[in-house]
Amino acid sequence: MIGNRLVCSLTKISGPIACSRMRMHMSETLGSFDAPKKSFCFSRSLLSVAAVLVLSGVCAHAEPASTGQSDGEKLERQMAADIKAKNWTAVESRIAEGFQSVHPDGIRDRAAEIALLKNMNLGDFTLSDFKSTTIDDNIVVTFTMTVAETVDGKRLPAKPACRLSVWKKGVNGWEWICHANLTPIH
Repeated sequence: MIGNRLVCSLTKISGPIACSRMRMHMSETLGSFDAPKKSFCFSRSLLSVAAVLVLSGVCAHAEPASTGQSDGEKLERQMAADIKAKNWTAVESRIAEGFQSVHPDGIRDRAAEIALLKNMNLGDFTLSDFKSTTIDDNIVVTFTMTVAETVDGKRLPAKPACRLSVWKKGVNGWEWICHANLTPIH
């Protein structure tokens, strides 16, 4: 009974080939159930050890290691770092000509967004909860940003706020084409 449950669990993970090999291995390991009790206990212990080894190997291959940050997350992290460092050459080179943004105080084009960013004093920040969706040569990125920032002399609250960006792959690499930051300015 224990062997059957183990085989069924392995079938879901490894497929029928591993399942039939496991059945064959289990029948060889367990031998006859009519064997003396000591032999059965030894076989049962051996089966437990074998099951742990097999399952640990299966699990190690079932979930591949994380590939790390998505392209969208990398783009957002780099943009935020460049804004904080006031690396305006890098920032401006990644903002597309047709860029648009929306903020609580209105809509901005590329020039107005660059002016806003240059008047911003970005403190330490945390970016989290990334979700990136790639559609053809576009990446839509949503994330949460927690930051202490001052915009136009007004301090924004340092609490988590959702953000949205759209990036488009152009001739010169990824360009920021759209951004939404609806954190109220107090």
